[in-house]
Amino acid sequence: MNTLIDNFALHPGVFIQDEIEARGWSERDLAVKLGRTVSFVERILLGKARITPSSAERFSDVFGVSTNFFLNLQYSYDAATSQNLRANIKQIARLESPYPVREMMNRGWLRATEPDSLESEMAQFFEVAAVEEIPHMSPSPVANETGYSDARFSQLAWLYRVRKLAKTMKSPKFSKQRLLEELPKLRELMSETEQVQFVPDILEGCGVRLVIVEGLLEAKICGVTCWLSKNTPVIGLTARYDRIDNFWFVLRHEIEHVLRGHGYEKPRFDGDRELDVDGNIEEEERIANRASLEFGIPSKAFDDFMSKYESRLTRADIIAFANDQTVHPGVVVGRVQNHLGRWNFFNDLKSKCRQTLVDNAVYDGWGVIPPV
Repeated sequence: MNTLIDNFALHPGVFIQDEIEARGWSERDLAVKLGRTVSFVERILLGKARITPSSAERFSDVFGVSTNFFLNLQYSYDAATSQNLRANIKQIARLESPYPVREMMNRGWLRATEPDSLESEMAQFFEVAAVEEIPHMSPSPVANETGYSDARFSQLAWLYRVRKLAKTMKSPKFSKQRLLEELPKLRELMSETEQVQFVPDILEGCGVRLVIVEGLLEAKICGVTCWLSKNTPVIGLTARYDRIDNFWFVLRHEIEHVLRGHGYEKPRFDGDRELDVDGNIEEEERIANRASLEFGIPSKAFDDFMSKYESRLTRADIIAFANDQTVHPGVVVGRVQNHLGRWNFFNDLKSKCRQTLVDNAVYDGWGVIPPV
């Protein structure tokens, strides 16, 4: 690889684009060689996704250079693009509001260079004409009229970031029928961690925009369902619990909200309380929870399994049952833990899936500030 790397402010995708053009490869050719999807390659080339340790290894194998070559490119790019942001944070005083302004600045959601410009940038972030029109910031009871009165300010800020990223995506008109038809295909992906990489593309084909945004410190939510229009549903996830069982439960929960048109009038924020299957929650949340439980492991099959093995449950039993249900063992463990109230029970059978997911998704966080 003989591409010049003097300009460290360039995203690694620029160098990869040069290399595939020099070799006469198409984006699809590179995707096949990487064992990834075409959309993953497109996001890398456009600078909308970053090079992670796992993807660096794949690029290393394809181009015959060290893994550190790609990681260093990404590190240099991140350092260059965040330098000005760090300087700005030191210059700008916190806007006196209930919103986590400093954290929003650290995340690159606000980039004001002068205190006087921060209010206008806040208004732009929240898609209103003036700072007084931001939900919860008006002295009048406008907050109740927005439908957000029960949400924390951090949740609202997170929601608007999800919406902003979702607006950069392109997807066909939402088809409820297509989404229903694709549910079995999504279910087939539950057996292996690596399969989660295909989830964003399947949902996109149904007209559902999936966005992963790391949660703000005070938000404490797992996901949200909202709509940009009547034909454009959005699922936002925080991936705050980097576990295979939690990912699938929250995802299917949000999909049920989409299928039933929930979140259109008022975004459905889902935190630990809403995802508690035995908790005192709204009926819409109870419906979504039931759908999620049955999607992973049907209740009858799970009840039969527990009645047979609960008093002497072993690792081998869990793995055998997972194979029988064609799900990852971690999905079974999550269900068993919830049933028994034993949250450390066989925890080692769970797997992390966040990195695999974000490698092929539109995401924001964990040190990455995507261009919007």
